[in-house]
Amino acid sequence: MQTLAFWILLLAFMGAFAAQVATRVRLIAAASNTFSVDQLGFRVRRFLTDVVLQRQTIRERPVPGLAHAFVFWGFVAFAGYTLIEFLFGLGIVDLTGTPWFRVYHRVLAPFAAAVLAGIVFLLIRRAFARPVALGATVSIESIVIGCFIATLMITFLLTFTIGEGSMAARVNWWVHALVILAFMALIPASKHFHLVLSPVTVFLKSPELGNLPNLDFEKEQVGLETLKDLGSKSVLDAFTCVECGRCQVNCPAWGAGKELNPKEIILQTQHALLAGEPGKKLGEVYSEKVLWQCTTCGACENQCPVGIEHLPILIGSRRGLVSNGDAPEYLGAVYNHLERRGNIWGLGADQRQKFVESARLETFDPRKHDVLVWLGCAGAFEADFQKSLRSMFEILRKKNVRFGVLSKEKCTGDPAKRTGNEYMFQELANANIEELKAAGPKTIVTSCPHCVKTIGNDYRKFGYEVEVVHSSVFVEELTRDMISSASLSGERETVTFHDPCYLGRYAGKVDEPRALLTRFGADISEPERNRENPYCCGAGGGLLFADKEEEPGTRISDVRFKQLQATGANTVVTACPFCSIMLKGAQASAGPGGDATQFVDLMTYVNGKLQPRA
Repeated sequence: MQTLAFWILLLAFMGAFAAQVATRVRLIAAASNTFSVDQLGFRVRRFLTDVVLQRQTIRERPVPGLAHAFVFWGFVAFAGYTLIEFLFGLGIVDLTGTPWFRVYHRVLAPFAAAVLAGIVFLLIRRAFARPVALGATVSIESIVIGCFIATLMITFLLTFTIGEGSMAARVNWWVHALVILAFMALIPASKHFHLVLSPVTVFLKSPELGNLPNLDFEKEQVGLETLKDLGSKSVLDAFTCVECGRCQVNCPAWGAGKELNPKEIILQTQHALLAGEPGKKLGEVYSEKVLWQCTTCGACENQCPVGIEHLPILIGSRRGLVSNGDAPEYLGAVYNHLERRGNIWGLGADQRQKFVESARLETFDPRKHDVLVWLGCAGAFEADFQKSLRSMFEILRKKNVRFGVLSKEKCTGDPAKRTGNEYMFQELANANIEELKAAGPKTIVTSCPHCVKTIGNDYRKFGYEVEVVHSSVFVEELTRDMISSASLSGERETVTFHDPCYLGRYAGKVDEPRALLTRFGADISEPERNRENPYCCGAGGGLLFADKEEEPGTRISDVRFKQLQATGANTVVTACPFCSIMLKGAQASAGPGGDATQFVDLMTYVNGKLQPRA
């Protein structure tokens, strides 16, 4: 009778589980296929570190991260135990008395203790500590499922104290089994479905942060306009969210009091998909205002422990808006400048030529030059940043590096790409690729991290591949045999370094700038949010050109400037032209005390203290 009852219960709960999963699978299958398994070796390594070892979960929040890891490892460890007990309960085969199962049973004891400790900690944290990332209200669903997990561990541990075959043992077995069945029926509609989906999502996540495949205009692709335009990976992501809020608390827009919340973007996608409204416009799902608050810094994607990719949704939605003429007014002028003049400032090529001549730059020739220096919009036209480039040129000449520049150079198209003007981006990219192929450089050096990302990653999607190196990386290697006048005199200066998002987070280059600063007489006082997880300056995603950032809240650059001031260092070193512009703007509006902070670009700092080793 008990066996029949268990069969009936199992089939009923499995049916409930299967029906909910089937709905989600149909939605994923109906989406256009954006799954990819390229760079298989990288994906396998990331799976081992981020899924098996739970590195991403533990790294940023060690204590709650380890508690989550205990629960995950227990989930995996108990899979075999649950299967064997269910086979016994269904009357199929009894393996519970075998010697190996008894060993397995004992081995699971420390796992059970760790899971119980972890889930109790997480329950207390969620119910009473209430970190802001978890939301303002207590999730009853999370409390119930947390209690389920605790009950499973307690009933398992009781098997070591209750006599086999006793009434207490049978009751304990049934409580354990019924909790598993209830958990199975509840999990697809809860955030705990990530236990099933996250290994798949992490494996399928693009190896490239902020990966945005080119649109195919011959197929009339215009970006994301409605829910049915979402790709399969984005739909899978929507059902994987664990609601931990890491993307939220690391988002600079949210941190500055804006309406944008990356977690809500994913959850709103999930709710809209399950509501069965495939024709609903994404601008109505998220609100257009929120979509334009993103700086494309990549913090959300980089921090997510379950492999969710936010940027394809955010920028994809921008593409859809731009294709319908719904971009913010301030971008109209930028697009006009890019179309007419090929740069974001709208200045003529003669202005670039004046700088080229005054800086004594030669046109690149692969027979004469080792590297091509890419000036970029800032380097070609922005007078303040040109000082930094002149410093880099002096360093290169001191080290006898033969370098040249293109005779013609357009904006890489980064602002167009990140703001959703894909057509403009492809026009600029194809023009630049044609020039670059004709010039034939093997190595490109640039001081703009956005150019590193665009030429190094986005241009590869057009079939153009070349080594692109940020100046900090190139000069760090170049000057390893040199010391500064400050090092000789023993004088050292305390500075702070602002990591550009596109250098630290996207390119992963965080040690080289610090090695340069340390080598040339600086002691670094690190700001809040640094290295691979910096706080954005607020320039990315087209917000450099906004008259004012989308309300409400404060300016992102103001938040970052205060963080840099809090280090106590009077000198802030930057390594991106747009970070410099935004942070100096924040300094100008900071009022009394702001003037005490000095901004200097990394190349200018190094060149000012460079001296050959005696």
